[in-house]
Parts: sequence; C-alpha cells; structure tokens
Amino acid sequence: MLTGVESAKSTSRIITVPDDYPTIESAITNANDGDTIFVKKGVYVENPVVNKSVSLVGEDRDSTVIDVTAGLKVERDNVTITGFTIYDGWHGITVSANCCRISGNKITDATNGIVLFGCKNNITGNILKSIGLSSAIQLNYANENLINNNYIESCTEGIQLRAGSSDNTVTGNIVTNCKDVAIRLLGEYSPPRWYDPSGNTIMRNNISNSGCGTTIYGSNRNIISNNNYVNNTVQFSANEDYYLTWGGNRSINTINENYWSDYNATDANGDGIGDVPYVIDENNIDQYPLMKPVVIPAFPDSITPNAVPSPTPSPEPQPEPFPTTLVIATAVSGAFVFVGLIVYFKKRKH
Repeated sequence: MLTGVESAKSTSRIITVPDDYPTIESAITNANDGDTIFVKKGVYVENPVVNKSVSLVGEDRDSTVIDVTAGLKVERDNVTITGFTIYDGWHGITVSANCCRISGNKITDATNGIVLFGCKNNITGNILKSIGLSSAIQLNYANENLINNNYIESCTEGIQLRAGSSDNTVTGNIVTNCKDVAIRLLGEYSPPRWYDPSGNTIMRNNISNSGCGTTIYGSNRNIISNNNYVNNTVQFSANEDYYLTWGGNRSINTINENYWSDYNATDANGDGIGDVPYVIDENNIDQYPLMKPVVIPAFPDSITPNAVPSPTPSPEPQPEPFPTTLVIATAVSGAFVFVGLIVYFKKRKH
C-alpha cells in the first residue's frame, strides 16, 4: 500500500514551459504538489504566484528571464526556485512560506531583492545587483534560515535582518559597493515592545567598499565573527541613542576574530591575532582582530552557481535529472556549511 508521500512521488511530473503551457503561471495552475516546472530559455512577462509545492527550474540562469512588475511570490512551503534572471519589479522574489529553496538566480534592477517571511528557508548562490530602494535580501520576523554564498553588488543595502528575525545563519556571502549598509541588524518597535533580531550568526562574509559595513540597532545575542571588513567608509556602527530613548537596553553581541582593513596594530607572537583589540566604540570591541583576511571563495558574475542544474535542452526533458541533481547539490552544500560552523564553535570552546 502506498503512503501519501510515496503516492505523490510516483505521480510527480515535469511540466515544460512553453511546450505544455505558454506561461509560468498557467503551468503552476495545472501542476500538483511535487511536480517540476521546467522553463525554457526566453523572456516571460508575468508575476507568477507559486501556491503549490513545486520546483520551478529555469533552463539557463542568464537566458531564462522573468520580467516582473509586482514580483514572483512564493506562498506555499517546500518550493524550489532556481535558474532564473528576474528584473524590473517592486520585489524580485517574496517568500511567505517555510522550507523553501531559492538558489542560483540573478535579480537586478528591482526595488527589493529577496524578501523573506518564514522559517527554515535556504537562500543560496544568488546574484543580486542594483537593488534600488531597500535590501538585496531582507528577513522579516524570519527564523532559522540559511543565507549562504550570495553575491550582492551595487545595491542600496545588502542583507537586512529586522524585527524578530532570530537564529539565522548568514555566511559565505560577498557584499560590496552598497550605498548605505552592507549588513544591518535592525530592531523594530511594535507597541507595546521592541522586537529585536537575536541569536543570529554572521560569519565568513566579505563586506567591502560600502557606506557602512555592519550596523546593529536593538539587536542582541548575535555572533559576528570571521568576517572581512574592507575599505568601508564606516566599518561598523552601533549608534543606538534614539533606541535607548524609547526604553531599549543597549545591544550586547559577540564581535570577535574579524579582519579590519584599517587595523594597524602588530602581532608580536605571530599567532594571526592582533596584539590589541579593535575598538568600534566603548561598548563594542573586537578583542581578537585578525591580521589577515579570511579566505572566502570568490563568486564571479560569469560563473553560474553550482546549485543551478544544467539540463540538456530537448522538446521533452527527462524527469529524473532535475529534482535529483538539485536536491543532491543543495543538500551537500548545506551540510558542509553547518558542519563547518559546528567544528568552529567546538574549537572556540576549547
């Protein structure tokens, strides 16, 4: 007797756009949970709403384009979006769901990039450029998400964790040339209390050439470690004067073992840690500043992220390669990230 899960797997299909249906939206309408919608190269002028647990897979990231106005919306758990260029919208992608995977996409010339409400989502290997009003990636009351290996360039703001967004991991990202802030942790007042981003891990990110590298405002119990802060106008800001007038308590976070390009002290014993702390202000100090940058793999624009499958174009794509390749690639990538973090913290404790 087949279980519900086994039954869904045995009946899942690959639907091809435009062969089977002319638009992405019509393909979603006619899909069932567990199906894969394979979208061939082309420009699709629409605002798809993904309200089923499907995998939406573009044939080629740079040549499979969704020209949006409102943006692509994900409103169902367990959705995968991969292999698209999305541009010219209010939002690039909005995720109001859990356990979704947004990987290997390029989002440009939008007002907002990826806006996330929900838990346990994986935002990996995306390129975001020229996001003009708000953040390239924004988390709102979003918990336990992985923001990993994204390339963010020439945006107003890079990555923002706001309000009650907690226990997220932001790692391996390159954030450069942002006009305002590269990574912002921002508390929000909603009467009768403040909701603060807390328990987040900001680790092993390249943060460079931006107005401000990182700001914290009404944010507590976050770990900010092993990041490279290079040539930002202000490397790190923790100005909370206004927040304190509203009855908030000064934020307390762990800031250590980062590389600061404007750190000029010595390392007499050659252990790779500066001899004196890097002082941000009287309340925020990196006690163990690194003398050399952390090695973080480059993510050039010309290379398609590994998370994007590379199917061979054909009138009838074979069912097996797309879901299998995508799941294996993403699972391996996620496993390395979390194992690495666990090993790091065990070493610190000893």
